[in-house]
Amino acid sequence: MKKNAPLIVVLSIWYLVLGIRPIEAKTELLIPTVEATPIATVTATVVPEPTEIINNITEPSGKEIEVEEVKWNGLNTFKVAINWAVNKGVSTNTMVLLLLLPLIATLVSFLHYVVGLSGYGIFMPTMIAVAFLATGIFGGLILFSLILLISLVSNMILRKFKLHFWPARSISLVFISIGTFVLMVLSSFVSWIDISKISIFPILFMVLLTEEFTRTQLAKSKKEAKKLTIGTMVLAITGAGVMNFSAVQEAVLRYPDAVILIVLVINLLVGNYTGIRLSEIGRFKKAIRERKN
Repeated sequence: MKKNAPLIVVLSIWYLVLGIRPIEAKTELLIPTVEATPIATVTATVVPEPTEIINNITEPSGKEIEVEEVKWNGLNTFKVAINWAVNKGVSTNTMVLLLLLPLIATLVSFLHYVVGLSGYGIFMPTMIAVAFLATGIFGGLILFSLILLISLVSNMILRKFKLHFWPARSISLVFISIGTFVLMVLSSFVSWIDISKISIFPILFMVLLTEEFTRTQLAKSKKEAKKLTIGTMVLAITGAGVMNFSAVQEAVLRYPDAVILIVLVINLLVGNYTGIRLSEIGRFKKAIRERKN
């Protein structure tokens, strides 16, 4: 028995060692399982992508302005009608844009008759202002510059073929479409001029303005075409700046009846304005002084 004692001790120690190792292995296997839970939780919090702030009222699917429920009191007919339309599924962005259009047209009319800024009518600056809302003012200027440049270069090239006006413009539109496509692809790599997701309508507005430039250049002169184009862009930028203010967007949606009334009153006043334009004061400065004397 005494001879076997060392052997029994060694076997006992060996058994204890073998018995402990599986427990340590189980403990090591349990550690990753315990840590897996917080890792899964962290992953779950990272899954939502950063929310994109969309303030483009030209897109019905964009971030919409909330409309408060009101009761009809006899003076808020349009506001009640807007609430009814929104409840039926009409986009608030569309309603805001519809109410902003006459407001911007009134602004263009005021700047033309009172200040003296001239452009291609009243609707062209308004449409370009809406296009600037979709593209951004800087992106819209780049888009228009590209379309105008392609149009001028293509006209110079096609003039040598002595084509009729409409076939020549159709071929020019091919180059404009290709150039716009290239710009949209390239702008997707630059966030501050990204126009890769705009609809076809802003592009069409820019093409229409380019068409007016070409017609004026042929019918009148290059100087007159430049003057009207620059005036149109200034009016459009001013209109887009006003339309882009969230306070203005909320105001036309919350007080549509007051906005319509203000538009009517301002147009009645501007329509009967017979004074001198502010831009012509310097031109007729001497005549004005002589009349006063």
